[in-house]
Formats: sequence, C-alpha cells, structure tokens
Amino acid sequence: MWKQMVSVGCLIAGLTAASPLWAEGAAEKSGADGRHRVVLHLNSGDAKVQRGLLSNIKHLYQELGREALTVELVAHGAGLSLFTKKETTLAGELARLKRDYGVHYTACSNTMKAMQVTREDLIEEVGDTVPAVVRLMERQEQGWAYIKP
Repeated sequence: MWKQMVSVGCLIAGLTAASPLWAEGAAEKSGADGRHRVVLHLNSGDAKVQRGLLSNIKHLYQELGREALTVELVAHGAGLSLFTKKETTLAGELARLKRDYGVHYTACSNTMKAMQVTREDLIEEVGDTVPAVVRLMERQEQGWAYIKP
C-alpha cells in the first residue's frame, strides 16, 4: 500500500513539474507575439467543403478570439471558385469573416493563369495573388499551423 502511495505521489509530482514545460511548448508553437497562426489550404470546389471550412474558421475565432489568432486561407485549383465573383455562393460569409476577424485570403496566381481568371474576377476581399504552393510552404517554414479540410 505504501509503495503505491509513493508511486502515485511521484507521478503527480512529475506531472506537476512538467506542466510548465507543456505550456512553454504550446507558447512556442504560436508566433513571437503569442498569437496562433493558421494557414488553411483549399483546393476543393465542393460547396460543402467550402462551407465547412468557413465554419471552421469562424469556430476557431469564437474559441480563441481575434487577439489570439491569425488565419490565412489559400485557395488554388478548384478551390479558387470560392473567391470568384461568378462562382462563389459564400461571398457574404467571406466578407463577414474578413470584417469581423481579419481573415486574409490568398488566391493562387498559377491557377488564375491556367483558368484565365483576372484580379477583377475575384471578390474584393482577396488580398494576395501568389503561387499557392509557395505561400503554403513559406507559412509552414514560418511556423504556421497547416490545416487542409
């Protein structure tokens, strides 16, 4: 019985001592300013996938708050349809996420060339037009969390 109590006590002491290390590791995964940075990768034209992705972004902000989170959504291939005026059915939600949370939208310039889409064809909320794979690589190298629905 005594040995079990000592073992449990040691286990609790070890976990208690390690908990600041876990918190420290979590802080390192966020940016230098303490913000979480997430880059989301969309290459699906499926409306359910797109709607779900925007819902995920909203839920992230609701859970963490605008002060603690930076999100960039990078779309290429069939996913570019989310950002085109003619095809998107979610322009209102994209505008709300940009206005309420500051979500940054990036369209793939290579996809735009291949699909003959111009900057004027995109919704106004789109910020950058750069090669998507390059942007995704850069963000991951900068320590951003990568999520693909």
